[in-house]
Amino acid sequence: MNKMNKKMEYALMALRLISQRPANSLTSAKEVADQMHISFEVTARVLQALSARGLLKAEYGVGGGYSLARALSTVSLHELSEMLEGNTTLTKCLINDEGCETLPTCNITTPISNLNKKIQEFYKSVSLEEVLHV
Repeated sequence: MNKMNKKMEYALMALRLISQRPANSLTSAKEVADQMHISFEVTARVLQALSARGLLKAEYGVGGGYSLARALSTVSLHELSEMLEGNTTLTKCLINDEGCETLPTCNITTPISNLNKKIQEFYKSVSLEEVLHV
């Protein structure tokens, strides 16, 4: 239930590694991928997404890489998830633009909506600093 996907795992690995480096030092996607033994392509896409959304600063060119643009204590697990996946919900029926064939007869829409709110509240209450223990 509510399983973490690869992008989220890679983001957490990269953020932990980057956060353990001296302030203002740069870490490349290749360094992250090599040290964590994970896919370079996925790592690069994840770091680019986090940079585009303001969590990381990117320096391009030879000797370039990424550094934190925000303190991990100010970023929630929910915010990271939205940076990588967009608006996430437990079921399709909770997304307005997604159709659900059973919606007219569904008897769990309200309970699922309430559960979704509680899960999102929890994820919003947990900072990346707490998760990564940095």
